[in-house]
Amino acid sequence: MMTSPPDQVAQELAALGAAARLLHDDDPLHVRLHRLFDLLREAVDHRDARITCWPQSARPGGARQQFYSADAWPYPWDDGLTRTVAREGVIARRVIALGGGGAGGGRLPAARAAYLGAPIRWGGRLWGVLELRAEHADGLRSASDDLIGGMLPLLAAAIAEEGRRRSDLPTGERASDTPTGLTLRAPDKQRLVALNSSLDAPIDLHDLLSLLLRRALEASGAEAGAVALVDHDQGELVLHTFEGFADDVGVGMPSGPRQRWSLKTGLAGQAALGGRALLVRDVTLEPGIPGAGAGLRAELAAPIMIGDRAAAVIILSSPRSDAFGEDELSFVRALCARVAQPLSRAMHYQEAIESALYLGQVFSSLPTGLALIDINGKVLRSNPAWDLLWGLHGHARHESFHVSLDLIAHLLPRLHEPLGLTEFCDRMQRSPAQDLMVTVRLQHPTQELEVRAVPTRDSKDQITGRLWAVSDVTRERESDRVKGEFVSIVSHELRTPLTSILGYTELLLSRDFSPEERQQFIGTVYTEAERLSQLVEDLLGMSRIEAGKVKLNRWVVSLTNIVYELTTQLNTSLMNHRLLIDIQGEIPPVYADRDKLKQIIFNLLTNAIKYSPGGGEIQLRIHEAQASTLPEDHPEGRWVVVSVRDQGIGIAPEDLARIWERFYRVDNTNTRRIGGTGLGLSITRALVELHGGRIDVESELGRGSRFFFTLPVSNDLARR
Repeated sequence: MMTSPPDQVAQELAALGAAARLLHDDDPLHVRLHRLFDLLREAVDHRDARITCWPQSARPGGARQQFYSADAWPYPWDDGLTRTVAREGVIARRVIALGGGGAGGGRLPAARAAYLGAPIRWGGRLWGVLELRAEHADGLRSASDDLIGGMLPLLAAAIAEEGRRRSDLPTGERASDTPTGLTLRAPDKQRLVALNSSLDAPIDLHDLLSLLLRRALEASGAEAGAVALVDHDQGELVLHTFEGFADDVGVGMPSGPRQRWSLKTGLAGQAALGGRALLVRDVTLEPGIPGAGAGLRAELAAPIMIGDRAAAVIILSSPRSDAFGEDELSFVRALCARVAQPLSRAMHYQEAIESALYLGQVFSSLPTGLALIDINGKVLRSNPAWDLLWGLHGHARHESFHVSLDLIAHLLPRLHEPLGLTEFCDRMQRSPAQDLMVTVRLQHPTQELEVRAVPTRDSKDQITGRLWAVSDVTRERESDRVKGEFVSIVSHELRTPLTSILGYTELLLSRDFSPEERQQFIGTVYTEAERLSQLVEDLLGMSRIEAGKVKLNRWVVSLTNIVYELTTQLNTSLMNHRLLIDIQGEIPPVYADRDKLKQIIFNLLTNAIKYSPGGGEIQLRIHEAQASTLPEDHPEGRWVVVSVRDQGIGIAPEDLARIWERFYRVDNTNTRRIGGTGLGLSITRALVELHGGRIDVESELGRGSRFFFTLPVSNDLARR
């Protein structure tokens, strides 16, 4: 063993001298031990302390008492470890695990702690066990064996004197009165008085109930105890903290992670429902009362009444049938009466804390952007969605962020109508009591935000500012646009062929025409019916794609053969155009659905013909892609590139990103004259991506467009 430095030796001797004077005082044992805990903290850096002793029997298993330091840790003590220290008879230092099934209904996180246990032995007898716990092992290293060993005889003498005093106490000796008006033993009365300062100080619910339980255990000598809160709405008791029970045994209840049990089960439930303390000396002999655990017999349950309802129940248990008598029952009743008001205060405080936490979580989790703004437009508080929707990325976190200045300045490059938001902020200042709404349209990327500003008021109904609620309505507005365009385009595209079909068939039915005229009319009806059929097919195709019902029948396909078939099919449509086919090198076969691939190329070629009404050259080019020419986000492997270039009207830069959307058509004179549903490119893109490829476009307004897409090479896909 290492020798202690001279300074430490002097400090330890001074601490032992102070402990000797304190323990030989005339105060009750629990008062002296609590003072010893305070003294011990000055000499040893520890988290909490406990003394378990047997004043009368001086042996484990007899009537015990337990004393805890005032600032007790919420983690329960391990009584099994206490028995091990008592049995081995030497000072033990260990690292122990905390948490899991511990206090607070198992809600505490797992942790590790340093532990020191010392048996209080003298004259060949065990008088008790001193235990210390610390968050770090360094804290208990300051407790030398000499210091701890020097305190043990002093503790043994104090405990032995307490046992002698108890045995000499005349039967029936009682104190005259108590703060609660109950008849108590003088030491118990002093225990209640000593609690006053702790109970009157602000204390949270868990600390209060832990203090209550440990003082009840100290005074009663119970080997195990618990405190449960009463949930009257559910008709249940909710275990909050406990000591001395096995981890897998509930307190007179079914075991389980909820740690709740019915008010109709057990002695604790009866005490809560009846509003009075109950004592059973042997629960094994009482029908309908489940035992609190293996080997436990005596049980005492006392409700803490707030008004006319039980708010909590103290439960004490012991393996000794004579553990509790009228003295213990009187003390627990007095303790419950004394703690009622502090418990009510702590429960209201806990409820306020949980409500604030709940509201804070709702505020932070809402997808709607919320900001509390004062009367000058300064942001006082905002949630993460506020920053996300405006794209602020933390800019609103500095102390002087104003919506009328900083927000508009931040959004200015993206605002479609800057004066609209400025006018909204001005109206907010001019009319502080009105609910205001505005839609803010942003670009790059396109975004529509709906802003609602409502006034906030204080307890005297005075306006203090506004609450801004910002919602992203881009998808809703886009959905409305798509539905509107669907109705407009489809009704127009349906009406035109139907009008032709009805008109010509009505003429054919009304009178006779020459064979040449009849043939012309029938040809027109057929053409319009084919157009109508294609429209319906596009609608059904888009519906199947969106529903995920399109399945590819993929096989090894030759692009050369498909191009030959398509040029033959389009021959009549190319009267004003020149089709140039450019196949570079030997093109490997692709792994694709033959029909879907024909549909992709057909859509692009017919688009090129349609949107180059003045004629010109259309180029269909096919080549194997080089890895360096593919985009960075393109899948790896071998790919064939198919491109279709025209010399038509082209697409404006602002419309390029939207041409793939359903029912979207560039709104200009040429496109209105050409017509179409706006579904062709959406279907084409979906089919390309089903094959694993990518499609894109390059265009210059008035000079034409180039659409190009990739397809996987069959051999490469087979290897993968």
